[in-house]
Parts: sequence; structure tokens; C-alpha cells
Amino acid sequence: MAGIDALVVTHRGGDLLDQCLCALSNQTMAPSRIVVVVSSDVQVEVPPGVDVLRTSTPSDFAPAANLGLSALGDRPVVLLNDDTTPHPKFIAELIAAVDEPGIYQPRILLPDGRIDNTGHWLFWDGFNVARGRGTHATELSERAGAFSGAAVCFTPEILSTVGLFDADFGAYGEDLDLSLRAIRMGFPIRYVPEAIVTHELGATYGRVSPSKIYRVERNRTQAAIRSLPAAAVLAMPATATLRWAIMGVAAVRGEGLGQAAGIRGAFAAIAGAVSGAVAAPSAWSKRRRDRAHWTLDDSGMWLHLRRQRAPLHKLAGEGVSER
Repeated sequence: MAGIDALVVTHRGGDLLDQCLCALSNQTMAPSRIVVVVSSDVQVEVPPGVDVLRTSTPSDFAPAANLGLSALGDRPVVLLNDDTTPHPKFIAELIAAVDEPGIYQPRILLPDGRIDNTGHWLFWDGFNVARGRGTHATELSERAGAFSGAAVCFTPEILSTVGLFDADFGAYGEDLDLSLRAIRMGFPIRYVPEAIVTHELGATYGRVSPSKIYRVERNRTQAAIRSLPAAAVLAMPATATLRWAIMGVAAVRGEGLGQAAGIRGAFAAIAGAVSGAVAAPSAWSKRRRDRAHWTLDDSGMWLHLRRQRAPLHKLAGEGVSER
């Protein structure tokens, strides 16, 4: 393979970006090209040979990532948040792993060495839960239910066939949406445990806030309507309510993300799901457009959900997708 390009999206610049770019410059196999997309009006300084692109106005993650991905795509491209630090053999391990069209999920670690995520499991309503978070697990399946937008590698076929992130999502859930669209079109999401990055979890967008919860639920609803089996879409009011109940009981016990979200977070979750449902005609229109390119029917998608199902007890933990 000719090599891998690296794309870093930053909003704040500063030390986080410097650390990420320093790690990319110290790889045992250098990226073929490094592009930084700045999604705000902050000033950034980058090493020689690193290209900088700027969004026309301050923007969220999805539009900024799309700007960079549109400038690349001839080779596989690894997309990184600026709060990630690739380990020295990160690029080399990805080059060794990429042997077919698809999405490749690195192993993402917390600063203390425990796992942040290795991709995501899926709940029946499309809610994604970080695989292995907070553990040192080594026996995780080779395939993931969805990838993490914090660090991921796309082959050119993903960008040319499945397309870019849905810019309507802004931030949160755009990785779930692209994951489900890729699965529907027959592309695997493969876990590469040897390709390792360390992630300062929540450093880019924060950990928990009503605004974040609202976006997660709104965009999760839209992604589910677009790509999940029709029966799963119809059952979402019940399955989402079940999930909220599990998370709520955990919060009362002082466990999981619900305890930090509080009552405002609960209302934000409901409001987000309602907002996503109100926009259902737009998501369904995208679904109809995508359907002509699906290679996986509803029964195949059910099988994917079953194989990648989120353990119920994980819903009570700190396993949801974050940046």
C-alpha cells in the first residue's frame, strides 16, 4: 500500500494540537500527508510540511472533517481529534492492517492506560456504547458495531461509495450515522488493537452537559431512522424509554453518566429524541436515497445489531460516545 494520510480536526489549537502533530512527526512510518482543519478563528502554528485548511465560518466537527476528507481520499486516511496522541507505531500498524476496503478502528486508550474505546456496541435504538471502556480488555471481537470519531481510518472506497459525514449532525452521532451507512453498503468496521492512540477524553467538547445530551439523542434518532431496520425504527419509542429507565436507575444509585447529567440532562435527552423524530421526514428521505446502494437487507442489519449488541449493564456505566 502506498501509505496513509493523516487528518486532524482542531477547534482550540494550542497544546493539544501541538502534542498530536508532534506524535505524528515521530512515527516509525510517517504519514504520506498531514492536513489540519481549523474549525474556528483561532490562530495555529504547525510544523513545516503540514497543510492547514480553515472552514469558512466557525463550525462543528462534521463539516470541518468533511472539508479535510474532501481534500484527501486518494489513499487511506486516518482521522484524528486534536486531543489524541498516536503511539510511535500507529501509522505502521494501520498500514499493515489495511488489506481490504472498509473502516479500521484503532485501540483508543485513556491517559492512565485503560481503554477509552475500541469502537462501539449498539443498543436497539441506535445508541452507541464504548467497547471496553475503563478496562484492560484484550479479548474483544475483530468487528465493531460502529467506529469512534476520535480516531478512525477510512479506505478510499468508504469516501467514494458511502460518502462523507452528514454535516447536518454537527457534532455527536455523525460517526454512528456513517458507521451504519457503511454497514448497510457492505463495508466492515475492523478493530486494529496494535494501532494505539491515547485520548484526553472530553478535552475537545467536554464530558457531560444538557446541550451535549440533546445533540446525542437528536442525532442518534436521525441515524437510526436513516439506517436501522424498519421494525427497529418503529420500536424506538419503547426501546429508548427502556434505555433511559436503565440509565435513570443507575443515576439514582450514583452510577453512570446519568448521575452527572441530572434532571436537566433527562429533559435534554427527551427533547433531543423528540427533535430527531420531528425531523424524521428528512432522515427517511436520506434512507430512500441510500437504499439503492444497500447490500445488507433488514435481516442482515438485525444480525449486525445482535452481534454488536450493547450489554445492558454497560448502559449504567460511563460507556457512551464522547470526545
